[in-house]
Amino acid sequence: MGLTPKGYKHRLVEDELKKQLRAFGGVSIEGPKWCSKTWLGLSASNSSFIVGDIDEYGQDNRELAKTNAHIAMKGEPPHLIDEWQEIPRLWDTVRSYIDRDSAKGRYVLTGSSTPKKDRPLHSGTGRIKRLRIRTMSLYESGDSEGSVSLNDIIMGKTPDMAAGGTNLKHIVVLIISGGWPSNLGMPYEDRASSVIGYLESMISMASNLDGIRRKESNLWMVMRSLARNECTLAPGTKIHNDTGIPLDGNTPLMLDRHIEAPAAPLSYDTVADYVNVFDRLFLIDNQPAFDPNLRSSVRVGRTVKRHLADPSLGIATLGIGKERLLKNLNACGFFFESMCERNLDIYSRSLGAKLFRYRDDSGMEVDSIVEMPDGRWGAFEIKLGAGRIDEAAENLLKFRSRM
Repeated sequence: MGLTPKGYKHRLVEDELKKQLRAFGGVSIEGPKWCSKTWLGLSASNSSFIVGDIDEYGQDNRELAKTNAHIAMKGEPPHLIDEWQEIPRLWDTVRSYIDRDSAKGRYVLTGSSTPKKDRPLHSGTGRIKRLRIRTMSLYESGDSEGSVSLNDIIMGKTPDMAAGGTNLKHIVVLIISGGWPSNLGMPYEDRASSVIGYLESMISMASNLDGIRRKESNLWMVMRSLARNECTLAPGTKIHNDTGIPLDGNTPLMLDRHIEAPAAPLSYDTVADYVNVFDRLFLIDNQPAFDPNLRSSVRVGRTVKRHLADPSLGIATLGIGKERLLKNLNACGFFFESMCERNLDIYSRSLGAKLFRYRDDSGMEVDSIVEMPDGRWGAFEIKLGAGRIDEAAENLLKFRSRM
């Protein structure tokens, strides 16, 4: 496509985007801000309408589209409409244009939040396909050579590889840096600072989403709880209880000014609202539970494994630096697992597969399950350190026997 930006890096989701454009009149790319949705959309488009831009005559596109939504529809297909959620009526306008013409691949939409429904929006079923994307995997960012194929593993092929090839310090840098495209090529310290700035901006946005005022210090408390419970099965009650825990100096927030001491507990409904706001901003990407067999007598827990959209967000929220994380291998292990599962999720989606977690009533637990569209699945254990490989293998063999 002619709009591919200079410096754009290939994303694994591109093939899925092209596939859905062949099957639907439009595709809506969704995900957190700063994960390169616009560049991905431009790479698949021949024309664009950027809601936040100024046109050639100095007129604000946002105000133009509010006055006349049809202005945003003009362009050679596929036509990109960036950040459509700022003018929710654009969704129904796109849907009506698709209804007038049976042609496929006409529109690409991008959105960094789910708009409040002041009035019912048409679901877009059969017309607009939603496509969720995440931050970059290590393969996409160039931090992994991609020598092991997830598809080959699911097909039963033994990977040709040896353990090693990296070190703990490098892994910690990758965790803290995150998979943000704009961070590529920057020094480690600058990457960490940019994630902090991003998080501050998102908290500010959350504090006024839908025009409803929310206290930033309380939003930080809820985000802190989500970060503390990264990669765990913490229920909503645990997140709620965490908001009443005062700072003890051991796990400080990013900046002291974000917290009032002592921290007053929030109501459960308030915490639930704040978590929902973070979810609508695509800052949460939880891992659902796996059900191996509808007729199985094994009772499987339904609680999701909690994940922020990128492990770097949890690190930034808790204010953990590289040296501190290296000294706390238990905490490091959780964030390492989160980074691996972000990668597995991206690789799985590129195969049309889904990522799950597993825990049954006997206490047996497996970190990650990748389920293919045809029902085949693979189980994965994630451990930090070669000394735990045998432990992981033993658990997987036990799990296979139980299945």
